[in-house]
This record gives sequence, structure tokens and C-alpha cells, in this order.
Amino acid sequence: MAKSKIKPVDGLGPYEVKKIRAALRQLWHRSLARKLVVKRCLDKDGWSYCEQCFSRTPKLAVDHITPCGEVDGGYIGRLFCSSQFLRGLCQDCHKVKTKKERVYTSLRRKTNKS
Repeated sequence: MAKSKIKPVDGLGPYEVKKIRAALRQLWHRSLARKLVVKRCLDKDGWSYCEQCFSRTPKLAVDHITPCGEVDGGYIGRLFCSSQFLRGLCQDCHKVKTKKERVYTSLRRKTNKS
């Protein structure tokens, strides 16, 4: 089955929102707040640890405690928050938290449409 073409939108369409989100995330990845969380999660041996389950992890995911949500008027403020509103999680804890957030968001959208 061939991919359906996205209809061009005059203004800010889904394609532009996706590009804006990706560009902002790239910039956030180099932010001081993220670097402070990574530094905070290092132990004496140089290993990263998860701030939720306290296990050692080779790859740390820096997570926003409050989700950033959709690209709208307050997105940049929620993305570039202070390091106290971020935490370092292992991949397993991050997957569980993200899954819960997505379920909650989809349920909220369904109730708002009704």
C-alpha cells in the first residue's frame, strides 16, 4: 500500500510542528539544565543511576517531571525548565512513565471531544 500524501497546509501544519519540535529538542539536549541533571546522577564510580529506582544504568534518560505536551504557546517554557523539574531515569522507568502519560493524554483527548 502506498503512503498517502500529506495535504499542504497554509501556515503551521503537522509537518511544520514536527520540525519545530525536533529542532527545539535538539537545542534542549545541549541545555545547562539537562547537563546538571546528568552530573547530578553520576556516582563516585562514574556510573549513572536512576533517580526513581536507584539502579545503575549505562544510558540515562533525562525526563521532565511535568510533561511538555503539545507545541503551543507554553511549550518552550515547559521544555526549557529548571533542573529541579527534571530527573534522570533508566530506560525501563522512562518507558513506564511515558506509557502512563500517553494513556492519560489519549483518555483526556477522548473526554474533551465528547
